[in-house]
Amino acid sequence: MDERILEQLKLLNRYVQYLEHIAKADQEKLTTDFVLRGGAERYLQLAIESCINTGNRILSLLQENVPVKSPETYSDIFHEMARHGVIPMHFLDTVLNMVRFRNRIVHMYWDIDPAQLHDILSQHLGDFATYRDHVIAFINAGKLMKKT
Repeated sequence: MDERILEQLKLLNRYVQYLEHIAKADQEKLTTDFVLRGGAERYLQLAIESCINTGNRILSLLQENVPVKSPETYSDIFHEMARHGVIPMHFLDTVLNMVRFRNRIVHMYWDIDPAQLHDILSQHLGDFATYRDHVIAFINAGKLMKKT
């Protein structure tokens, strides 16, 4: 497996482990404990950015074999991944929601709803494993191999 992809997947796993620990807190604790909340927001951002970095690297490698549209936004990365079968189309909305939430954390950090944050931690951390599994399955299927 490509070293950069492997490193990003390792980081993704680590961040999700941290988030699973934080997810044990109830919504009230997450709302009132600013250190816990800050940790949740930061590790969610980092986990999402690991997905973005992985996707960007896959597209970079794919373009050696097939035409790939150059992504202009983070969302474009995932649209291209779906178009090339790295992730299934039915999973596209899930990863686009990740990107939207990452953008909110980065650009509108003062307006993060603790209830939404708690919902993500309690209901959607498995989306990261699903993403990782799709990436690994794509790579294991040999679809990044150079054509000779």
